[in-house]
Amino acid sequence: MIPKYIFPILLVVWAMVIFFFSSQTYEEQRITPFFAQFDTPYWYDRLAGISFMYGGAEVSARAAGVSGFLEFFIRKGAHLFIFFVFGLLTLGVWRHFVRNAVLSFSGALVCVLLYASADELHQKLTGGRTPLLQDVMLDTFGGLLGLFCFLMFNRWRKRRT
Repeated sequence: MIPKYIFPILLVVWAMVIFFFSSQTYEEQRITPFFAQFDTPYWYDRLAGISFMYGGAEVSARAAGVSGFLEFFIRKGAHLFIFFVFGLLTLGVWRHFVRNAVLSFSGALVCVLLYASADELHQKLTGGRTPLLQDVMLDTFGGLLGLFCFLMFNRWRKRRT
């Protein structure tokens, strides 16, 4: 049995991690120099057919370079992962204090959405960062995946006992 105070502590620490990353400018988080080795004709040719719009801007190797294109997916994957964990922890808190499953799930989802929105607002106040509605949606989706994984793990654990 997990003590009641563990999830709230982990959630606060994780929220602080998210806040820390949101406080950094794009230049402080930039990883394109690491991917510069992929800015070659070989990779441009392989990625030439992939292009889509995100936040009103084209995402493609042509528009951002191969390194920028790869960085886009790493950064958006980080959004998913960070809010996946946030969703897990949020539902862990709600489930310890609210026994109604629907209410705890709904409350956790609202918390994820509100924190994702607050995170983008915080980025608006941080130099060199652009708040995007698409990122709120991506963060919320990551949190929702975390909520479902929490439920699936609990269901699996209960079946084993």
